[in-house]
Amino acid sequence: MQATPGLIQHIRLARQPIVDRELVTMGYELLYRAQDADQVARISNSNQATASVVVNALTEIGLDMLVGTQQAFVNVPVKLLFNEVLKGFSSRQLVLEILETVECTEATAEAMNSLKASGFRLALDDFPADDLSRPCVGAAHYVKLDVLAEGAEKIAQTVAKAHAAGLKVVAEKVEEWSDFELLKAAGVDFFQGHFYARPEMIVRQSIRANKAHLLSLLILLQDENVAMDAVTEKINTDLALTYRLLRLVNSAAIGMRRKVESVADAVRMLGLNTIRSMVYLSALSGVDGKPPALIKTAMIRARLAELLSKKTGLGNPSSAFMVGLFSTLDAFYDQPIRQIVSELPLADSIATALISREGILGEILEYVIFYERGVWLDGDEITEQLNTVAPQLYVEAVNWAEQMN
Repeated sequence: MQATPGLIQHIRLARQPIVDRELVTMGYELLYRAQDADQVARISNSNQATASVVVNALTEIGLDMLVGTQQAFVNVPVKLLFNEVLKGFSSRQLVLEILETVECTEATAEAMNSLKASGFRLALDDFPADDLSRPCVGAAHYVKLDVLAEGAEKIAQTVAKAHAAGLKVVAEKVEEWSDFELLKAAGVDFFQGHFYARPEMIVRQSIRANKAHLLSLLILLQDENVAMDAVTEKINTDLALTYRLLRLVNSAAIGMRRKVESVADAVRMLGLNTIRSMVYLSALSGVDGKPPALIKTAMIRARLAELLSKKTGLGNPSSAFMVGLFSTLDAFYDQPIRQIVSELPLADSIATALISREGILGEILEYVIFYERGVWLDGDEITEQLNTVAPQLYVEAVNWAEQMN
């Protein structure tokens, strides 16, 4: 089964290693890329660029693949610095680079300290070597000094002052081995630049999210007293968002790595703050797309599987819904379903149903797929139970899916 044109997008970012004095990688800077051929970032909106990098790193590609157990450095512009949204992803594995366009004031220091208290590490990016007495310096863990802009000699003279301020020094845009040797002798802690490695492009195929749906969910989430059930129901109607939610539960940055049996489980585990952050950044990243036929197929399968489970008492209806919803992921990603399932924290019963169509959930999924093809099954007691209720429930599932579009 081939992926549907127009619904599939290529999400991309680049990573560049940051190494220590012995050239051992301690982390990677994750860099926005608009097109596969881009060698440098073409950023027209810094907030969109950061949102894209964070969403892609945490929910599409995964930090495990991008940085392993090392740190991930991500640029943060002023709007997101003074916004609570990033706190939904707080993790000591993420280092937020406060861009040089952010004025280093007391207000900046307060915002940085708030993020630090949430668990982030912070870096001052492209920071002027002469500004180490500014208010925000005390809130940072790292200072990144630009060798091309400042010169290796000037940075070498700044290292002691940065260390005295409690900062680890990262020399960036180190192009020559001679500069590395000079800066290493001066006591620089970490290095980033073409002398060691150029940025490496990472590209992955993904389902295009529906921006209108994201925005309507974001409006719902503005209510601090919104019911978890309402959020779950809304997420259940969006395949791309459900997939991201499951990836986030399994993300090293979040640190949960528990198996779930339904979207409701994932919503409860993550909590509304993290979900609000994910939805906000997903909407900000500029993704868009109108769900075509394959999305509709997934929604009909999900609803029919859920209704069959409820009507017959076979299996868990919420789990049946997820099995139906995820049954088309192999077509979206052009990957074997076994590989996709291995990247998601699904309960064994759901994973088995998707991979081998075994167990009660597997039998329901098998039945749903044959039914949508117009194949009437005869056989065991379970099949006969499903046969008695399927025609009416299929019409109900189709009508429900139509309303979701």
